[in-house]
Formats: sequence, structure tokens, C-alpha cells
Amino acid sequence: MVKIIQRIKITESAKNGLESIKGVCKVISLDSRDIQKIKKLETLDEQMGCKMIGRKYNVGIKKVLSSDVVLSFMVNKEYEWPESTIKLFHKGKMIGEDTQDQTIIHKFNECNNSFVMGNIIFYDKEALRKSDIDDPIYMIVTEQPCPQLDPLWGISGAVIGIPSSYTHDYLQLKISADQKQMLGSFLVGFNIDKRTPTPFLIDDDQIDMDIKDRKCQLPL
Repeated sequence: MVKIIQRIKITESAKNGLESIKGVCKVISLDSRDIQKIKKLETLDEQMGCKMIGRKYNVGIKKVLSSDVVLSFMVNKEYEWPESTIKLFHKGKMIGEDTQDQTIIHKFNECNNSFVMGNIIFYDKEALRKSDIDDPIYMIVTEQPCPQLDPLWGISGAVIGIPSSYTHDYLQLKISADQKQMLGSFLVGFNIDKRTPTPFLIDDDQIDMDIKDRKCQLPL
């Protein structure tokens, strides 16, 4: 009973810490049913990622979902979106990443050797042309630190993950408040002790064969 009460207090402290961040407009707890649903949605997203670029691995979400406690927070336009959350690799070389800097986006949009898709910059356009299902580009979605939770008593290993659009839609359905101002969502995971969590992994055998056999190229 004491441990349960401590867990509740620690979780409430974490929620208060997240609510203090500028641009955060809603914080919710996720239970085991939510986490199992989100795991399925994130698996689907990694499978569907093949259709766009190549192989997608959301490392940040995997780490979050392996934590003792998982929360979600919704943000509005005042939230400072994290930089460099996506890294793109081909043949062991980083060929692209995301940025929120419009000056950098404009600069690479003018370059013949690069390609810009939204806020993602591909530094090597040739790698896009050469990639296919047998030699794919790998998209890694990284975890982000959560300095607002690190100093709080009882919390260790706090990380932020960026969920897929499937998970974002699921999270919005859980919120009964006005959603018009909510432009994005994040997941936060942390441990109550120092143990090393068992990672939530996706292997290539789980990829649907109908998706796996399709070409993974952008039309350039």
C-alpha cells in the first residue's frame, strides 16, 4: 500500500512538472490497456513507414513504453518543439535529419544535391534514388530528455518520445476538453527505481509481407 501511495504521489508530481512547461495544455496518465493499444499502433506505423522512405524505428517511443510510468501531454503553438528528433541513414551514413529552422530549410531547398520534405532535409538526393526494399533508408526517431522531471524525487530515466499520427489520434479521443488549440502530442516515460527496463522491440519478421514487398522510394 505504501508503494502504491508513493507511486501516485510521484506521478502527480510529474504531471505538475509537465503542466508547468510553456505550451503544455493537457497531461494525462496512460494505463496498461492504453500502452498495449499504443504498442500496436506504433508497430503499424513502423510497418507503414516502408511505403514512404524505408525502415522506420521510433527509438524514443520504445524507451518510453518500457518505463514504469507513462504519461502523455498535449501542446499548443506556444510549445518549443524539439530539434533534431529524426535521423536518416543509408549504408551506415547519416543522409538527413529534421529541423525547425526555416532558414536552413530554405537553404537546402535551393541546393541541387539535397531534397526537402516538410521539415526533413535529405542531404544526399542520390541516396534516395538508389534506395529500395533490399537497400533501404533507415529513419530513426530519437528520444528527447525531460529536464523538468529529472530533479523530482523518486523519478529516474525520464525521456520524451514523439508518437505516430495513429497514436496522436488515439490520445485525442481520450481527451474530453476542447482540442482546437492542441497541435501535437508527446509521451513521457520514467522509472521509479534504477532498474533497467526490458525494451519493447520490433523485428523485421513482424513486417507485413504486402508492405515489405513494395518499393521504398520517393518520386524524385
